[in-house]
Amino acid sequence: MTSQQPITRAEPLREAVYLRIVELISSGAYAPGAPLTEAGLSRALQVSRTPVREALLRLQAEGVLTSTLARGFTVRTLAARDAAELYPVLAALEGLAVRSVTSLDETALGTLRRILDELAHCTDPVQRWRLDTAWHTTLTAAAGNRHLQAMIGQLRTNLSRYELAYMREVWRRDAADRQHAEILAALTAGDRDHAAVLVERHWHDGMKLVMEWLADRQDGPNDRTDGTA
Repeated sequence: MTSQQPITRAEPLREAVYLRIVELISSGAYAPGAPLTEAGLSRALQVSRTPVREALLRLQAEGVLTSTLARGFTVRTLAARDAAELYPVLAALEGLAVRSVTSLDETALGTLRRILDELAHCTDPVQRWRLDTAWHTTLTAAAGNRHLQAMIGQLRTNLSRYELAYMREVWRRDAADRQHAEILAALTAGDRDHAAVLVERHWHDGMKLVMEWLADRQDGPNDRTDGTA
């Protein structure tokens, strides 16, 4: 579980508070249905209530939280319909980002290779989620389209709860690691179209596994040992 570490003053406050709350939700510190209060988060993160309120309202607008007069903000439950609607959009947008990459410099390629190496040796679900997020963020940033990257980031935020919850119940992620390596190989060879197809397939495969997992949860925990997300 992610600890509720205070925000450092070196970080841009508004965005730092938002990202910390996203990680708390995604890592399972706040489970689906759990309430989030301005006062509680303000104390935990050692910031004023204003940036916390702004972050909660932003997450409500993004579909991560719900709000009622009686209960305040709560984490939305995991829903198969939401996953089925979000994953194809993410696949299309990240495919577009990859097709838009004009070139990957050695710094970006080195970062992508380093993260893949760390993923290959990482067994902690939360750290795997962080590394996976960093890998895809590095990949899409190479497109140089800030608006596209923001839309992808919003989708990833919404889907992060599904990804991490799924990863907690999956012992091996060889399929996802292999797909990442194939995407990187295509980009290194300069074949953006093939890399984009692989990215789209990666997310569609991930959707299929998450949807199956969500269905399995209705009957009890599963023992699936493969994984792509």
